[in-house]
Amino acid sequence: MNRSTQPPVAAPELEPSSGADAIGLELDTGGGAPPVDGRSARWARHREQRRAELLHIARRLIHTQGPDVTMEGIAAASGTSKSIVYRYFADKSQLQRAIGMHILSGMHRRLVEQMDQVEAESGRSAGPEQRIRAMIAAYVAAAEASPHVYRFVTRPSEGLNHFLTSVARLVATALPDGTPAAVAEVWSSGAVGFVQGSVDRWMNAAAPRLTADELTDELVSWLMHGILEDSALLADIEKENR
Repeated sequence: MNRSTQPPVAAPELEPSSGADAIGLELDTGGGAPPVDGRSARWARHREQRRAELLHIARRLIHTQGPDVTMEGIAAASGTSKSIVYRYFADKSQLQRAIGMHILSGMHRRLVEQMDQVEAESGRSAGPEQRIRAMIAAYVAAAEASPHVYRFVTRPSEGLNHFLTSVARLVATALPDGTPAAVAEVWSSGAVGFVQGSVDRWMNAAAPRLTADELTDELVSWLMHGILEDSALLADIEKENR
C-alpha cells in the first residue's frame, strides 16, 4: 500500500525548524524570494539555528517543570535576556505556538518511523492492525515519556488541530485496500479522537491504572474488533451483571 506521509515532518528536533513548516503548513511567501547576499544568508541561518535552540530549551523546561513555562524562565535557561528571546518570538503566544508545532512535528515523525520499523522488521508490508498498533503504541509512549510535554501540546491550539488532521490522514492509509474514501476519512478522524481522549483520561487516572502496553492492546482491540468482541472484558461485564 502506498503511504503518504503528508504533511512533511521535521528532521530531528535539534535541527533548525521554522515550526509551521515542520508540520506542513503552507506559508505564503508572496512569490519568489529576493536574492540575498552571503552575509544575509549567514545571518538567516544563524537566526534559525538560535530559534531552534530556544525551542529545544523550552521543550526541556516543559518536560522538567511543567507546561506553564515563562519567557523569563526560557531566557534564564538559555543564558540570555528576555529581550533577546523577544527578538525571535513576538510574544508568549507566538512562542507557545512555535513550541507546540515543534514538538508535534517530532511526534508525527515518530509515528511514521514506527510504521516503517514494523514493515522493515517483518520484511513485508504490515497489515492494517499492525499499522494501527504501531501508531497507537508510539502515541502512548510519547505521552508516558513526558506527561508535562503531552499536556502542553494537547491544549486546544491551531498546531494541535493540524497535527490531529495529519495523523488522521496517516491512519486512513493504514486501512485495508478498497476502503471507500468517505469511510476512511470518517473512521480515521473518529479513531484519532478516540485514542486522544482515551490517552488523556489514562494520563490523569489514579493508580493502579493500565500499563502502556495494556492500554495499547485495549485501544487496538476496541478499534479493530469492537468492545463486544473483547471476550475477557465481556466476561467481566457479564459477571458483574449477574
